[in-house]
Amino acid sequence: MTQSHFNPFGFAAVPVLQPLQLELYRRAGVNVWMLRLDQVHPQVSGNKWYKLKYALQDLIARGEGRVLTFGGAYSNHVHALAFAGQALGIETIGVIRGEPAYAANPTLSDARAWGMRLEFVDRATYRNRQDPAFEQQLRSRLGSFGLIAEGGFGPLGLAGCREILAGVDGVADFDLICVAVGTGGTMAGLIAGRPASSRLLGFSALKGGDFLYADIAALLQLAGEDDPGGWGLQLDAHGGGYARTSPLLAAFMAAFQHQTGVALDPVYTGKMVLRFNQMVAQGEVVAGSRVLLIHTGGLQGLRGMQKTLYDQGSAYRGGLPL
Repeated sequence: MTQSHFNPFGFAAVPVLQPLQLELYRRAGVNVWMLRLDQVHPQVSGNKWYKLKYALQDLIARGEGRVLTFGGAYSNHVHALAFAGQALGIETIGVIRGEPAYAANPTLSDARAWGMRLEFVDRATYRNRQDPAFEQQLRSRLGSFGLIAEGGFGPLGLAGCREILAGVDGVADFDLICVAVGTGGTMAGLIAGRPASSRLLGFSALKGGDFLYADIAALLQLAGEDDPGGWGLQLDAHGGGYARTSPLLAAFMAAFQHQTGVALDPVYTGKMVLRFNQMVAQGEVVAGSRVLLIHTGGLQGLRGMQKTLYDQGSAYRGGLPL
């Protein structure tokens, strides 16, 4: 029997714009909304829907039947690509940083169930992912494939992320737009598509994220986009390092969800909102500002961390910026 396929990108994304009513914001005189990209698609979640849209369309147009990408063991990108590949009838290969035992985690279990072939490599090998010689080794061993970079980083990913703000009513009225940053691809798309009246601030999830300035600028140039300025990076939101959690972060995420109904993830959005709220509490956000926080999804990764987050949050005894 021939398997039927469908296009998860065959509709216009219209993310919900949700006002956030927190006492912290009221006291500071700051008006805050959240753009709920996490609700755009149940599996191709958040910014990944935008990053993969044109990259996969391009592969299909070029007649590619297989796509290879890179990611960590809990990668939102790998998870989204595996689902999209199955939906579109494209074979997928994930080169995963880590040990084969990770294949049993919820993220990679889903990816395998959706037909993704997993190739595990150690950290030293993974660092060669942009080396043409390593790519050739993969092609020699695995056969032909189309390539999508880690996190969907590239001109086609930028083109998709350029559209994130396009359908948001009143987006030009926001003074400040905030987003979590991993590879910088989403940030680059937002820079290219942001209203001239809005400042854009990216919150790096990586410790030592200074290199992101150069990577983002290079991607803008590669995509033929001017850099209009008006943007910057907050480099101390990482909480000790990529994907590291803490009692403060865990307690904050739980309290934020209780008060707003919005679940955050501990790698990207949780750290962004925590650091933003700290900025508000410290008077770093001007009273009267209209602020947009972009929820970039990633909630699938919560499934393997619930107990750790609960235990850490329960142990926290300090105050929270809410």
